[in-house]
Amino acid sequence: MKITPLAFCLGAEVSDLNLGEPISAHDALLLKKAYLDHLLLLFPNQDIADQDLIRVSSIFGEMMLPPAAHERSSVQKSDAPPEITVVSNVKVNGVPIGELGDGEVIWHSDYSFKEVIGGMRILHGILIPPLEAGGSTEFANMYAAFDDLPPDLKKYALNHSIKHDIAYDTNRALRMGATPVTDPSKGVGPIHPMVSTHPESNCNSLFLGRRLAHYIMGETLEQSERILDALWEHATQEKYIYRHAWKKNDVVLWDNRCVIHRRGSFDSQHDRILHAAQVQGHKPFQAENAAIFKPHHRGASFFQN
Repeated sequence: MKITPLAFCLGAEVSDLNLGEPISAHDALLLKKAYLDHLLLLFPNQDIADQDLIRVSSIFGEMMLPPAAHERSSVQKSDAPPEITVVSNVKVNGVPIGELGDGEVIWHSDYSFKEVIGGMRILHGILIPPLEAGGSTEFANMYAAFDDLPPDLKKYALNHSIKHDIAYDTNRALRMGATPVTDPSKGVGPIHPMVSTHPESNCNSLFLGRRLAHYIMGETLEQSERILDALWEHATQEKYIYRHAWKKNDVVLWDNRCVIHRRGSFDSQHDRILHAAQVQGHKPFQAENAAIFKPHHRGASFFQN
């Protein structure tokens, strides 16, 4: 197995490893280290089954089941295991077989609207439109975004928390049973620190969740909106981003605790199917003396056995 860093702010490609076969304890440790070092791992050309995806996921923690049906969009019952989320624009008899359709998906952290957020997230590309049709996924390094904050904004972030709205999904659609939010300061959702300390790396990252309908605690709505705009503009600069152009049977996994992601829209004439699994993360926290915690640095250039 070889792990080679991508020429971006995050990410490494893993070669000479078949995810469809059992992974040794030694290789599992190397993958976990590479995941913590590089935040995102790419495994090209992996023709695997859902159970393989679940087995690989379990290396990184306890499986986290997708939301119950009443919390999700109306989709057909899937033959996939309960741990798997189908992400697709395909419809059968007018009913979607999966979630998120073909529109743009905004920058977000998965499950930031819950008290316990998502940890490792994994996607397997099963049916992928041609490159020119769109649908790439962008990932941004929130360790680096925090480390680079101007001193005044960094001090501010270390001393404030965000209310993470539960009403809207990443397509900006109102969730089933939710009430529209006109004033984010009066919205409903968990309150998480704006700077989160990673429980394994002990490094700090920005934790913004998503932009829509969020609110900085203790601020006027106008001030909250202004500062959130500034933070998001900073955090999504090109220098922090890896843009993945999908190919069939790509597998990509990333650390949702310190990486945000979004999907570009794509031509709805093309079918797109990906299967996802999720590992449970933790309740975001900020360690004592977080202002002096070490910055995150990527590890060795490769591991080989």
